[in-house]
Amino acid sequence: MANAIVKNIFTKISTTVATGAAISIGISFNAIKVEAALIQQGLFFGRDIPGGGEVSEIDFQTFLNNVITPRFPDGLTVFDANGQFLDSTDTTIKEKSKYVSIFVEDNSINNASIYDIGQAYIKQFNQESVLQVENKNIKVSFGVGDLFSNPPTNKFIKTDLFFGRDIPGDGEVSETDFQTFLNNVVTPSFPDGLTVFDANGQFLDSTGTIIKEKSKNVSLFFDDTPKNQASIYNTVNKYTNQFNQESVLQVADEDVKVSFGVGDLFNNPPTNKFIKTDLFFGRDIPGGGEVSETDFQTFLNNVVTPSFPDGLTVFDANGQFLDSTGTIIKEKSKNASLFFDDTPKNQASIYDIVNKYTQQFNQESVLQVLDESLNVTFITEPKPISVPEPALMWGLITLGVYGVGSMMKKKVIGAKHQRKYVSVAEWMLKTFEKV
Repeated sequence: MANAIVKNIFTKISTTVATGAAISIGISFNAIKVEAALIQQGLFFGRDIPGGGEVSEIDFQTFLNNVITPRFPDGLTVFDANGQFLDSTDTTIKEKSKYVSIFVEDNSINNASIYDIGQAYIKQFNQESVLQVENKNIKVSFGVGDLFSNPPTNKFIKTDLFFGRDIPGDGEVSETDFQTFLNNVVTPSFPDGLTVFDANGQFLDSTGTIIKEKSKNVSLFFDDTPKNQASIYNTVNKYTNQFNQESVLQVADEDVKVSFGVGDLFNNPPTNKFIKTDLFFGRDIPGGGEVSETDFQTFLNNVVTPSFPDGLTVFDANGQFLDSTGTIIKEKSKNASLFFDDTPKNQASIYDIVNKYTQQFNQESVLQVLDESLNVTFITEPKPISVPEPALMWGLITLGVYGVGSMMKKKVIGAKHQRKYVSVAEWMLKTFEKV
């Protein structure tokens, strides 16, 4: 954090998890109300080790303690998930994975630390790459402040609330306590729907001790209006007062696009752009029954994977929504997160997935959340470059200048891969500068 931020209060931030434990972030600030200029850095770590074996929970925790935490001691979030990607032999690989989310200031030191973490993981566990997703278009607050824009025309936005469950002094917010709070405070203000994730949090307290606690994350989508803003702040105040909390982290993202059916959700720019799309699948079947784990995996294999073979990540969650009869439905759900080029073909594939799921399992809709403002890169191990003799280098530069229109293209696929384009002339010139 910047030197200007006085670390007087260590605010606890609890975050999401889908398929297991998560670890949360704690950041120190000089007031309860903070609107820090933070960005979100997300790192996806595959756990399969090529050749055999797996990065165990103990292995990853050790890596977290020794590599990530020293660089970002204030806190972070770890998601357990299940991923799949297409390897270099065109084989679909399914593996457990970890997603680490960190809220940091956007500066060269933090950016270098993120890169170093990726490099360390690649070398230690023989990985091809680590996917890095950067979101600079969020607003973060730890108390009650002007977090929302309230534009003159309504805009659908995403807001995440992170609730720590330890009660200072003694006790814990139980499952029953939290569900009662959800029913009595959150749901009446946002009846249309929300998603709740269980988590395990970790943050640095005022004595420099790492504190671990269970936590809850509530993810909501709603119109950016003064009324909804007031409801968010009312939720925050009631939770902090009722359970003696220092704060509740709020993260607002106003750059997402949201759809519940098939519509013009994508931009399809003239030049390809890598984007992120999340699909939320409810698992209750109206009239009785549930989309089982086997049912969903079969749907994933037969419908989703053929359209997006390069890779995806699936998270488990619990959701609730207001159905067409005005009844609040609570159900298990699946969140499939995909990264792909914003093209008409991929747009048609998303809509095909939505249509097939709603028809096959008698669903009213599938929530689609599109984010086109993310920076998606793949951290890979640098390859050593042998420097030719000066005479040969001049010849290469000449060839490079004549071949300026040609491109060297490296494409590696999925959550472990990268897309990188470098002109031959640019590569030659940069290499020559090192001679």
